[in-house]
Amino acid sequence: QKKTVIFSILMQSVNQKSNALQSILGIFLQSAHAPQKVIDTLACMGISISTDAINAAIRSLSIESQATLQKLGQSLLAVYAYDNFDVDLKSQVPTAERSNDSLKHLTSGLLFPLSHGVTVNDLKCSKELWCKSALNPKVEEHNLPPKRSHKDLVNIHPEPGNLPHITRQAQFISWKFLDDLCSHGPEYFRQFKLMIPEPDAIEKIPLVKTPITAARAMDINNSTVSGNIRAVVDLLAQGGIHDPSATSSSKFDSPDISEHVILVHGDLGTGERL
Repeated sequence: QKKTVIFSILMQSVNQKSNALQSILGIFLQSAHAPQKVIDTLACMGISISTDAINAAIRSLSIESQATLQKLGQSLLAVYAYDNFDVDLKSQVPTAERSNDSLKHLTSGLLFPLSHGVTVNDLKCSKELWCKSALNPKVEEHNLPPKRSHKDLVNIHPEPGNLPHITRQAQFISWKFLDDLCSHGPEYFRQFKLMIPEPDAIEKIPLVKTPITAARAMDINNSTVSGNIRAVVDLLAQGGIHDPSATSSSKFDSPDISEHVILVHGDLGTGERL
């Protein structure tokens, strides 16, 4: 590690653009709220970049991230996720009048693409879902889908499996019983765990690596109905999806999502307040 730092300092002294290590350390110091004097001192020593260079790098990364968010959001194949978090902005000189104002309730957001061959036409079903939604006040009774519960899992996959006279459901139950017995049962059964074959896959979803792009933190408290609405609207705007009434006479180039479904993940409050 010391050799890496020494060589990095020597390389930067020869070429100012050879500052990979210094850039990483500078952004780390900025994220750790290091004082500006400390960063400037380390920059003079060749260990970090200057505060001006750090700010320029962060602005460049923000612009690049914003372009990535809008490209992903306007493809209409993005999934939005948001959640609340709290930040305690402690003052160096606390006062009695502002003792309770340091806690900020903010909202974080993420965007990631839909995988497994999902297309835009697959999500073009907003009208059909609304016609079958229980939230629709004008929905007709015969259009409502049957209600499902955990009891429906009792009869899942009744078709026969690869073993005679045993359904796929029974095969899974027997595998689960043996796996639990060898994993959590008496110590004697641990020796048989490797002898249990894996269950047969049914409609297996392939494992893929999903790229995740972080959105800008929002100064919104989503513990209320209006807060949840503002969080979703702001998150969609970061993805390049704007209100049609605002885009008609502005510079925003937003796709029409009236016929499409946008997937949004939140916490328990999302379903209660949105």
